[in-house]
Amino acid sequence: MMTGRGSENDQLSFRWALPEDFDAVFGLASQLAAHIEADVPPLTVEGFQTCYIGSRSPMRLLLALSGSRVLGMISWTLTHELYSGDTRVYISDLSVDSAARGRGVGTALMAQAKAWARAHGAGKLGWEIWHQNHIAKAFYEGLGAKIDEEAVPYVLTLKDDEL
Repeated sequence: MMTGRGSENDQLSFRWALPEDFDAVFGLASQLAAHIEADVPPLTVEGFQTCYIGSRSPMRLLLALSGSRVLGMISWTLTHELYSGDTRVYISDLSVDSAARGRGVGTALMAQAKAWARAHGAGKLGWEIWHQNHIAKAFYEGLGAKIDEEAVPYVLTLKDDEL
């Protein structure tokens, strides 16, 4: 288990999510969804375990704790570009419990993700935020992040009736 500092009064510990963390993770995902004006996430126990639990899952899900209480989470996947040889970490979600915001939990989670990325040969972290999430913009810019001027995100929505 990793440890780190949140604010000057909080000793944080970090660990990978376990099956029994579903309720805490679902709660944090729901808070994030509400913050960005999205519906409650359709996360199921089965989907959670398939995508986030175990060494063979496609996503990593790290939790920040104070004692046994989950204060935040960050999830990511490792990507590799064939044309450039670049290895990157793509962060899909960062969420801190509303009662713990402003105490350094998000910064500590980003530091953990950054350390993991370096240890796995990644040269960059990347993510997307909702265009009206001004709090997130300020947070990430405070960490030194900048808008990626080289890439333009695209989305292709898959429909059930298409192959």
